[in-house]
Amino acid sequence: MIGDHEDYVNPLTGFLLARLEDRNPDALLLEPRRIYDGALVDITDAPDDQWPRKEKVYVAVYGIEKCISAIMYWFEVDQSEAVEWFYYNTSGAWQGEGTPTFRLDAEEE
Repeated sequence: MIGDHEDYVNPLTGFLLARLEDRNPDALLLEPRRIYDGALVDITDAPDDQWPRKEKVYVAVYGIEKCISAIMYWFEVDQSEAVEWFYYNTSGAWQGEGTPTFRLDAEEE
């Protein structure tokens, strides 16, 4: 169940997780949650990414810069290493219909 997480970063995170749980309980979230939940910026049923997706399936939307900052903190690495990790291991990993999507932080507003 995607709502089982006690350390919500902020009220917006909790709100987004509840909406996603309601619309797609099978949506995937980045792990570890204590690291990545702060990078969650939205949910969408129309992701703009490279993956072949079915229409109207809600997924989590993460901010790219926020994810990179989270990786820098988690692994204690510099930005270039975090960027490489993000694009290879995170945004480049297709895990099925519930796979999250990513957007530039400037697009979040």
